[in-house]
Formats: sequence, structure tokens, C-alpha cells
Amino acid sequence: MGPSYGDGAHAFWQLYGYNVAGLASNELFTDGLLPTLFHQDPRYFRKGGGTVKSRIGWALRSEVITYNDRGAEMPNYSHMLGFGLSSALSTTYLPPQNVSFWNVLEGWGIKEAVDAGLREYREFGGISLLKRIRHRHEAMH
Repeated sequence: MGPSYGDGAHAFWQLYGYNVAGLASNELFTDGLLPTLFHQDPRYFRKGGGTVKSRIGWALRSEVITYNDRGAEMPNYSHMLGFGLSSALSTTYLPPQNVSFWNVLEGWGIKEAVDAGLREYREFGGISLLKRIRHRHEAMH
């Protein structure tokens, strides 16, 4: 549901700050600090070909498997730990009534799900896919 800061402009800006800090800490851990410590490449590499099922599987697999600096596969510690650390850190910005272990787990799960969705989006062409759909729709009218 989200943190409860109350009503009004002050509450809006507190919620905005909470979300900005959460995004910043997420990027710090998953794309900066942890990939450096674990010698992992944080980028997503598209499969780009094959069946739809195999490409969906490839994108989902990349949530838990990544590549190290030498190109060998390894567990994706950067994402798994980074999302957890970011979720735990974000509790420091929450009102006390919203701080709990379950809220950290919920935040972690949401971040994993959103990242998985973004990987699927990238796998199937991202912006170019949206342009193709729009062009096809315009051609029909």
C-alpha cells in the first residue's frame, strides 16, 4: 500500500523523497557497489532470437544468473542482495508504523518483479517494439 505520511503537500514531498531515495539506493547497490565487489557485469544481455518461450526464460533466468568479469556464469548476487539491501535501507525513510520485516520482504519482491518485467521489455525490443505496434496501428487506420 505504501507509507502513510498523512495528507497535504508536506506528505506528498515526504513520499516523493522516500521514492527517490529508494530508487537511488537501488541503483547504488544493484548497478554500482555490489557488481564491483562480486566482479559481476550488471548489464542485461538480450538473447534476441529464438522462440518466445526461450526468450522469456532467458530474461527471467538473468534475474538469478549473470556473468562475472571473465565471462563465466555465476549467481546474480548483485540483484538478489542489492534489492534486499535497498529495501532494508528504505525503511529508514518510513514512518515508524510502516517499518517491519514483512515490508522489507514486500519491497524486495516488488523490485524483483519490476526488474523482471523490465528485462522482458528489453528482450522483446523495448521502444522499437512500441514503435512497431504504433506504426501497425496507424497503418490500419
